[in-house]
Formats: sequence, C-alpha cells, structure tokens
Amino acid sequence: MRCTSAPRYGRRALPRRAECIWRPRYPSGGWSTLADPPLRAAYNTVIQSLCHGVNSTAVQEALVGVDTLRGVVGACLTPFAPDGRVDETALARELDFMAGHCDAISVLGAEVSEYRLLSDVDRRHWLRHGIAAVAGRVPVLAGASSARIAEVAELAELAADAGATYVQVLLPKRPWGPEASVREVVTYFERVTEVSPLPVVVYHNPSRGSDPSVQALIRISELDGVVGFKESSRDMSRIGRLIAEIDLAGNARYLTTMQPLLATLLQGGSGAMMPAPATLLGSRVLRAFDAGDIAAARTAQAVFAEFPSRWSAYGLTPVMRCAMRHLGIDIGVGLPPFEPVAEADDAAIGRFLADAGLTPDAVAVG
Repeated sequence: MRCTSAPRYGRRALPRRAECIWRPRYPSGGWSTLADPPLRAAYNTVIQSLCHGVNSTAVQEALVGVDTLRGVVGACLTPFAPDGRVDETALARELDFMAGHCDAISVLGAEVSEYRLLSDVDRRHWLRHGIAAVAGRVPVLAGASSARIAEVAELAELAADAGATYVQVLLPKRPWGPEASVREVVTYFERVTEVSPLPVVVYHNPSRGSDPSVQALIRISELDGVVGFKESSRDMSRIGRLIAEIDLAGNARYLTTMQPLLATLLQGGSGAMMPAPATLLGSRVLRAFDAGDIAAARTAQAVFAEFPSRWSAYGLTPVMRCAMRHLGIDIGVGLPPFEPVAEADDAAIGRFLADAGLTPDAVAVG
C-alpha cells in the first residue's frame, strides 16, 4: 500500500507505508501487538488518514502515547566466519540477544557493522536476512547509506519489503572526499525522503560522513519524512542545543551514543544507539532513569567512563566483539589483516565485564 501524500502530525511526517506504523509501548515496557484493540483503533485511524484523507487532528489523537523512537537502539555487528563469509548462526544468536533487551535494532546501518566490507550482493542479502531474523520483535532501522540517491532508493525499497520500520542514512561527504556543503546535505535528504518508502533516521558519523553545522541539522530535521537523528559527536554543547531544537521542538527524535546517554536523557533527548553488549549497560541506565532513580542511572552510566574507552586503541568494533564472546556469544574477530584485541587486553575486558555484573550466567538470568 502506498500513498502519494502524507499529512503531518506535529512537525513530523507520517510514514508513507501502512506497515511502518509503530506499536505503542506500554508502561510495563512490553510492546503491544496489532491484536490489541487500542492499537488496532489507532492503526486504523492512521491508515484512513494516509489513504482516505481523514484530518491530521484525528491522527494526532489516535497516536497519543505511541512511542516513535526512544530508548536503546542496538547496532548489530556483522559476524564473520574464518573463511570471510557472514556466519548466519552467529548472526541469529546476536539478533536474538539484542531483541531481548533493545528497544530497536539497526541492521547494517552503523559503521561498526562493517557493511562496507560486504559486496553489493551480500549487503542486500544480509540486510533482508537480518530484518527477517528480527521477525518484528522490535522495530528495525535498516542501513541504506550511499552517496547515490538511486542506491538509497533501492535499499530503502528492499528494507520496506522485508519489514523494516526505518531506514538509517549517513550524512554523506562529497564522493571525492571533502565535507558536503549545507545546501548539498539538505538537498540530499530532501531527495532521500522523496524516494524512501520508509521514514528516515539521519546518521551523523564524522569519521566516515559529513559533520554539518548545528543549523544544518536543524534544517534537515524539518524535512517531511525525517523522524530521527543518531549523533556521534559526544560534544555536550552541541548535543544540548540539538536536543532542544530537534527533539524538544517536536521535529524528530534525537539519539546519541553510550558515553552521553544519561546526559541525553536528562536534557530531554530520546536515547542512544550502541553495539551489544554495551546495550545491556545502556538498558540499565534507561530503566533506572525511567523509574526516576537517578542515583542508579548515574551508577550504571559510570561504567561507560572506562568501557570501552580503556581499550579505545583497538576501535569500538573489536572491543565489542571481544566482550560478546565473554558473554557466551561468539561473533568472530573480524577480517584480516585487521587485528583483534590482544590476549592480555582480552582477559582484562573479561574481568571488567564480570566486575560490572556482565557474565554469561547474569545475562541468561536477566
């Protein structure tokens, strides 16, 4: 089902596919299903508005309490087997693990996923496979980053057909290397939102993409179809302003990363994206914050002062692969010639996780 126009609620565009409507999250923390009468009524109202012109006020009323994008979003790492192929069994275990405690999962969207190591064919195969493996247990952000709008459109269509909820798209650099201008990134996302059948989460990662000004990001947040941002700068002055002018202004959800998670929540932001098993720690912070226990949230957040930064020389992905193995989920060590965590540091990470209460037994219990 596709609609040619989408009325707005607040300052955020309605999804252009019926399948994209989010499920409400109840106070207990569980996701409802479309069998639940309150959601079915809200869903029907939204679909009527999308396809039959019901006024947007009715849509706003129907969507009261529907949480569009908040909490801890897990960034799935790509498990490679020794022969260099993606390990399907390990991927299933990783996604099962994340679906048990994450509020959403990003599949081949974040740079830590190493999607650039996949061939075009494999990238599409594993994107579809990963979305299917999540099986609707939590919403999925599907990676669709490319400097070519036509490829973004292709990946977004694939993601929509596979059942994803959003596409995650990196702020691009110019194809020949330099930063894109404000006009270029705004125009880029205007075109992305035109071609994508799914709502768009804008991905800010200056290590591989552009690092636009605050004002440019605010302009992008006002585009129809942009519903979220993932910010990677860890710059608290920047984060505070963007929360105020994007999230609190009602333009889009604003997510950061693990290190500023609690500060993000305290300032009114929507959460953070991070790879597993950091997601377990992030979930501790979020649960404590939502319960009003700021002391417990602060204690949980303090773990991020050392993890993973104590081992930052390796980069985030190898440290998280190592940590996952210590929790009993082996997702490989990456592809050569790039080296894994050294034996001594591997052992130190295991001890650190145990001291933080993250052991295979503890994870299995809760």
